Amino acid sequence: MTALYAAYGSNLSHAQMQQRCPGAGIAGQFPLPGWRLVLHRFARLEPDPAAHCPIGLWRITPRHLAALDRAEGHPVIYRRELLAVPGGGTAWIYHERVYRPGPPSAAYVARLHEGYADFGFDPAPLQAAIAAAG
Repeated sequence: MTALYAAYGSNLSHAQMQQRCPGAGIAGQFPLPGWRLVLHRFARLEPDPAAHCPIGLWRITPRHLAALDRAEGHPVIYRRELLAVPGGGTAWIYHERVYRPGPPSAAYVARLHEGYADFGFDPAPLQAAIAAAG
């Protein structure tokens, strides 16, 4: 059985996802209205009615979901919940529960840029998050 996973941070990177979840496949993308990308030490989403955050969708297996839970520190650091996706259905998404001050490392920022490029996203939301983190 497969599920969808909604990525907005470093898991947009195709290389990182293939390391964490070998065989995970791209299932699409969409802008998530009402949320903006924020960077402290790592990426997080914060409510903002005037914003949207690019989301990359991955098709994952239960084994992948278990690997993501470990990588994201679920349920202590990030909590996993279901998100409605355009066109129907749901996807798992992680929301940070523990504030970890930044700034993000240069390597992490490079991975975010890689993920945005991999999905062909407009880099403006990422650039705004990086500028605000500095």
